[in-house]
Amino acid sequence: MTELTTTPYETLLADYLAFWNETDADARATLADRTFTPDVSYTDPQAAVTGREALSDLVGALQAQLPGMRFTPGDLVDGHHDLVRFTWNLGPEGSPDTIVGADVALLSPEGRMSYIAGFLDRVPQG
Repeated sequence: MTELTTTPYETLLADYLAFWNETDADARATLADRTFTPDVSYTDPQAAVTGREALSDLVGALQAQLPGMRFTPGDLVDGHHDLVRFTWNLGPEGSPDTIVGADVALLSPEGRMSYIAGFLDRVPQG
């Protein structure tokens, strides 16, 4: 029997997506402490924020704008040196994904994300 193992990149991605899916701000703060440096910077085509609290506020705003949407891992997660890249999907639970994207993150020496660049690969028109 083959035992499945989880890479540090997969664990980090799981924490990252849990952060984006968490609706409770206090629970999100706990995930943020584990996943991000205090001065984390995040940028995507629609937002640019710095700091854990600002990133958490961005997540809360996105959840208010897109209620019921959930992030799930895409087909790719890998990295090298102090970089990790991964794909993700966003859609209603149990339904086809509405939005597909990819992120690249710079990691601190402790393995937490210090900078994230987000890309939107598929977004509905209209």
